[in-house]
Amino acid sequence: MNDVLNFVNEKTKILIVLKEKQIEIGRQKVCPLNQQEIAALIDCGKVKTNQLMKELVEEGYIQMAHAKGRYIILDKGYDLLEKMSLSE
Repeated sequence: MNDVLNFVNEKTKILIVLKEKQIEIGRQKVCPLNQQEIAALIDCGKVKTNQLMKELVEEGYIQMAHAKGRYIILDKGYDLLEKMSLSE
């Protein structure tokens, strides 16, 4: 996991985890982790992670793919990571 996680808030940690764990399915990059797995990786409770992910969806940073438990980072999310120099 990226050392930068010690210096960012939980929403940003979620975006970083989604990016680091994404896989390509067809022509789309998705993160196959469920909320409990994401919560464990960012050292946060599942309920709080669920709330933060809902906020990220509402704010247009991520969306849930059609398959339950798969998340897609949207352009706004990639833009934020790039501005923070956390995107390759």
